[in-house]
Amino acid sequence: MPSKLSITFGSGSFVDQIRSRDPQIRAASGSGEALLFIETEGKSPFQSGNTYTLLETRGNFDEQGSLFYWSIPADQNSGDLFVHHVMSDPKVLGAEYDSFQAVRIARVERGTDLVLLIQFNNDGDASRYAKSVERLTVDQYAEEAGKSFSPSPVMKRYQLLQPL
Repeated sequence: MPSKLSITFGSGSFVDQIRSRDPQIRAASGSGEALLFIETEGKSPFQSGNTYTLLETRGNFDEQGSLFYWSIPADQNSGDLFVHHVMSDPKVLGAEYDSFQAVRIARVERGTDLVLLIQFNNDGDASRYAKSVERLTVDQYAEEAGKSFSPSPVMKRYQLLQPL
């Protein structure tokens, strides 16, 4: 299993141009932008964006479905506690849904912020998950960990694009 996750964002012809470089690069679109990511052992193929060290992996990404991207500002201690809470509560991951496909939790290499990628194969399950996490906010987990995250986490929903 790869140990790194690289992520960048783009739009328009840039997305197809980047995807054509490596068949392992996955892309998802939403809100007028595309998220591109690759799991690898080596160097990031992207000129911009971030490389993350994978902390937790579950399942394998499929070629279609909904992808949730969470960007979570955290220091080392609150980030570690957050990962522990997330991995012990399947509601945060959406793992209780039949169409839950995969999750990746990673820490940025040159910092302490976290990122989560969560995939569902069924749009109905993805919508139910989105509504459930509105109530189960990351702030609840931060408070349990004894520290609030500031600024607030960002969650975005994307649709995976078919491979080129």
